[in-house]
Amino acid sequence: MSIKLADNIIALRKQNGFSQEEFAEKIGVSRQAVSSWERGIATPDVETLNALAKLFDVDLSSLINGESFERKKSKDTAPYRTALLIASIVLMITHFILAFLGKIEIFPVVLIPGVLVSLSVLIHFVFRHTTAQNDFSIIAGFDKKKDNVEIVKKQLATIDLLNLAVVVFFNILFFFMYSSPKEGQLVGSLVFFGAYFLTFITIVVGVNIKIKSR
Repeated sequence: MSIKLADNIIALRKQNGFSQEEFAEKIGVSRQAVSSWERGIATPDVETLNALAKLFDVDLSSLINGESFERKKSKDTAPYRTALLIASIVLMITHFILAFLGKIEIFPVVLIPGVLVSLSVLIHFVFRHTTAQNDFSIIAGFDKKKDNVEIVKKQLATIDLLNLAVVVFFNILFFFMYSSPKEGQLVGSLVFFGAYFLTFITIVVGVNIKIKSR
């Protein structure tokens, strides 16, 4: 067995937070078999290699022949998420300032920019804490023995990124409310509110389906 394959198995197992026993249970082999692979004295058969690639959500050829996964990381979206978070907060503050200047009623501003940005900030920091601590207890049905931790992290990051982008979009779109009659602003804000939650649910469902289907 190549040293590179052995190193990749060790790196991927540790990145996903599996002990040798948990890892062995997931792919239906003994802990001794896993230990032999990681020491480079035995090689998984083709069927098991395919199971490993699927479990870790990596390409089979990369697992066997590719660069070491020890330093390989998925694309980090953190800078984009931070930028979108700051943009949404700035837009929310702008809306509140304009409301205090009498450009729009305060209630629609509280309901849309206020609530939407507050929710996005909460989601963002909860997801970051969850990922940093490898504690996914907030996710209903999460099972460390069955679920791929790296895939779950990717799901949370993608949901966070798309949600923040949507919140920024709604904050920009909210400027059109300024030109509507005051009596229509409440109805318009309720429509915005409903549209946001439908969009958020679509994001969550869509991300889960797309990433798990890979």
